[in-house]
Amino acid sequence: MTAPFSTVLCGYRNGLPNTSDASDKLSIEIGSALFEHLGVPVDQPATPVAKEWAVAMADDLQERLSIPAPHLLIQAERKLLHFEQYAHLDVARSLANDDGLEVAGALAALDALTAADSLLGGEPLVQAVNSVRAAVAGADERRKLLIDLMADESPLNLDLAVERPTIAAVVPGTVLLPHLVAGFSLKWSLRTDRLQDPRTQGSQMAAMRRGRMPHFAAVTMEPRPYYLGRLAMGTGDLDCVYHLALPELSKAVEEVYVGPKRAKQLDTFHRLVDQRRLRDYDELVTYLATL
Repeated sequence: MTAPFSTVLCGYRNGLPNTSDASDKLSIEIGSALFEHLGVPVDQPATPVAKEWAVAMADDLQERLSIPAPHLLIQAERKLLHFEQYAHLDVARSLANDDGLEVAGALAALDALTAADSLLGGEPLVQAVNSVRAAVAGADERRKLLIDLMADESPLNLDLAVERPTIAAVVPGTVLLPHLVAGFSLKWSLRTDRLQDPRTQGSQMAAMRRGRMPHFAAVTMEPRPYYLGRLAMGTGDLDCVYHLALPELSKAVEEVYVGPKRAKQLDTFHRLVDQRRLRDYDELVTYLATL
């Protein structure tokens, strides 16, 4: 099933489909065929899709999952640090931002006591406070050194996140962060420089998680089998790639990729679908309904 919001996001820029690479004739040809099957008017102007797409998809999924999975919450633009499997990634940053005001206040109070006590000749208390101050200063210096040596790599944000409430706190009294059940990287079209982000994000999520790995996939409107294959035929960084208009793309591919010179890409497309590396948008909805 085609995503109901996909046609609204489609449009023409300088007479070319906004899914197509203006320097690639085949990209324009397959993009035009896809738009024809989708019924996109040739005078429909292209508009920026990034944020509008994420919001439209979140709204659509939230509505369609309201009955089969009312416990799920779908939101655009979410940080991994906001979920319980990845909350530990924020510990180092929180430690680095600790300004030590509580310790400084406690030492100031002790200074006031020692000042009053020293007037009475209480040298032992003054010495004890000085020892505490030296120990705190040493510990703070070691903490700063460790923080400086830590890696400062931040995980990529999720374009779209599907979450549910956490069942129970790991430690009694701790804040219950939501559990991430699925995350999506949205790529309207694909280029060589856009292929790496979803794979990098999938690798980060797998390596950094504490607990079950969320379902993670890319979602795209890219019409070319070559680029779909480069993204979907990975080594496990992505669970799969979902296409917003797979039925219409299948028809367009059968029409455009004709002849011996294009047979390889036609075969690539069929293998992507047969191996379920490339899936329909409706499968995304059905899968989330089971979580």
